[in-house]
Amino acid sequence: MQFVRNIGKTMYQASLFDEPGPLYVSKPGALIYQASGKAGEYALLGCNIYKGCTHGCRYCYNDNERFENYFQGANPKKDYIRRLEKELGKMAGWEIPEIFLSFVGDVYQPEELKLGLTRRTIELFIRHELRFTVLTKGGTRAVRDFDLMANYPGCSFGSTIVFMDRRLADYWEPGAAPIKDRIAAIEQAKARGIRTWVSLEPVIEPKEALAVIRELHPIVGHWRVGKINHHPELERRHDWKAFRQELRELFADLNADYYLKGSLRKL
Repeated sequence: MQFVRNIGKTMYQASLFDEPGPLYVSKPGALIYQASGKAGEYALLGCNIYKGCTHGCRYCYNDNERFENYFQGANPKKDYIRRLEKELGKMAGWEIPEIFLSFVGDVYQPEELKLGLTRRTIELFIRHELRFTVLTKGGTRAVRDFDLMANYPGCSFGSTIVFMDRRLADYWEPGAAPIKDRIAAIEQAKARGIRTWVSLEPVIEPKEALAVIRELHPIVGHWRVGKINHHPELERRHDWKAFRQELRELFADLNADYYLKGSLRKL
């Protein structure tokens, strides 16, 4: 028997399951784990392949004492694939919400092209019929895996884009793929029937965020928007309530599917 129901804050809410079961709860130290706090506004579960990221984004929340030398390399988790296969083998019978790839370390940073851990993860998720979503600034590096995603309805492809101005992107995201390259990846995903979404977080310049929406709305199926945090000097420069109103009006005009994160909803 098949049925449809909603679980958690997924990018696309309705999903098919063969049978309902108890909601999955991860054990301490698991690769697939319960997302909490602001991360929980993206998905209920996360899976992090890498412990570092060479994109070097200046606003990155992971660049702190929790992750030593975070920007120095991808730093894949030890024995990752064997551990993931073992973990997935124990998840049968559970009701699994959408899994987010990933909250730590971009899954399509340059080293992934050599290591192939993201592709292997996607293959395993598909084999186990798990729903997942990807978020990356890796641009067309992700296209390598579209052959897998295009034939699987339980996934979506997302890209972080918070600027249209290349100079701003080059300053804030020095190691990430160029904006044009990220847009090209979204275009290719949509053309192959993969559901697309964009993370507009952190919004640093509201005018840039609005420009992103106007430019990309024909190829984006869903938007998630949140403002910059932990940078008071930047936050004081803008009227965020006015920006929130502009967002809502623009999304309404475009009949767009969107979600405003708590940083904007709770002003």
